[in-house]
Amino acid sequence: MPRDPERARNAILDAAERLLRRGGAGTVDQVAAEAHRAKGLVHYHFRTKGALLAAVAVRISERRRGAWAAAFAADSPEAAIRASWDLLAREHRTGEQRAWIALCADQDPVTGRAVSKEIEAFATGIVEATRGLLASLGLQPTVPVAEIGRYLASVVQGMGFQLAAGGDPEELQGAYAAAWLGALSLARPAGSP
Repeated sequence: MPRDPERARNAILDAAERLLRRGGAGTVDQVAAEAHRAKGLVHYHFRTKGALLAAVAVRISERRRGAWAAAFAADSPEAAIRASWDLLAREHRTGEQRAWIALCADQDPVTGRAVSKEIEAFATGIVEATRGLLASLGLQPTVPVAEIGRYLASVVQGMGFQLAAGGDPEELQGAYAAAWLGALSLARPAGSP
């Protein structure tokens, strides 16, 4: 049977992500067992556990950025709020938020650098999505759009943490909508004084 290094690498990443979604990174031995691969193969593809977790962080972040950009690309503020809340609830339900929190909490410097970079990329993506949403609605910000976007990125991350910590989803959904209303109050119709 021919070897397929990319398939093996993806199986290892899938296994590490499954473990993270269930609540923790586990050990390299556990990742290897979950992937049905030898521990040596895990180390072949990822020299250290930190490098493996860094690769998982990039993978999750890239997927999240695309999903969040799509949620913000709604036809109306109400639709964007609803789509983005549904995405937040799905991330919680599927364990993706739990995986992200575990990556944020990991103490390995390689993982930490990757997570920091991906948090910044997520915030930048939300800023761009906010810019696009405001433009599509014919609104111009009264403060720099980067401030509104970073505020919304922080709200998204914070709501995710609160859901993962067992917060009441109905109460958090109301707070999420209120945060959006606050952000939208920082914009006015284009051409207004």
